Amino acid sequence: MTISAFQKTILDWHKTNRRNMPWRETKDPYKILVSEVMLQQTQVARVIPKYQEFLKAFPTLHALAKAPDKKLLLVWQGLGYWERALALKETAKRIVKKYKGIFPKDTKVLETFPGIGPYTARAVACFAFGKKEAFMDTNIRRVYLHFFSPNRKNVPDKEILPIAQKAMDAILYPNSYDRRNHGISPREWHYALFDYGATVLKDKKINKRSKHYTKQSRFTGSFRSFRTKVMRFLLDQPRQTATKHKLEKLLKTSGSPYASEKIFASLEKDGLIKKKGASYSL
Repeated sequence: MTISAFQKTILDWHKTNRRNMPWRETKDPYKILVSEVMLQQTQVARVIPKYQEFLKAFPTLHALAKAPDKKLLLVWQGLGYWERALALKETAKRIVKKYKGIFPKDTKVLETFPGIGPYTARAVACFAFGKKEAFMDTNIRRVYLHFFSPNRKNVPDKEILPIAQKAMDAILYPNSYDRRNHGISPREWHYALFDYGATVLKDKKINKRSKHYTKQSRFTGSFRSFRTKVMRFLLDQPRQTATKHKLEKLLKTSGSPYASEKIFASLEKDGLIKKKGASYSL
């Protein structure tokens, strides 16, 4: 398929199928970063109400930087992957301290912050600052595999990204392609790719053909699920504190096959809980 035919297919479809999401109505890099971190391994339907709740509690970068960990984790509850919340707060603190609260635009600088990898850095740079660099996530990868590598397996992103950049450049600087689409912004182009991959191609097992494909492990009964039980139990306590004995009993009655000490140690390592004598607290 040619780049021009590809663009026409995606953009023509998107004219009547664009999804509306609250983070698409802003160019505030802080709000966009919050959405991107929340969306990591979490479905959009679950993120939307938590995103709104989170911004109500922490409306600015400065508010998040000063937030008590207990309040932060309480608001984050329901999204899982708790360490993402602490990484987000640490990023806010660093931007406030080192950059006087002004969000860096450079992707390489953004990648130095905790929890921000190549994708998240480029997504923030695109959606907040209009940066013209192509990037890859699960949905976008699915689109390019479908159109440009339909019969191949073990396809690496390094082969897809040059095609993605050509498509981006052709949108911004059209030549033979229909000039009616001139002026499509980098953010709208990527929204179109997201939406097409998440809806039209949702039920196709395309990403298995990517070299980077990893099957998400089952949550129920996993080590992560019992970490979550400990976190939720502590969050429900008046002072977010419980004795080690209570937590061990909780894990035992929940049928955990993992040693309690191993679960506690992993939560401590991630900075999610602290040991105080014979008790643990957030």
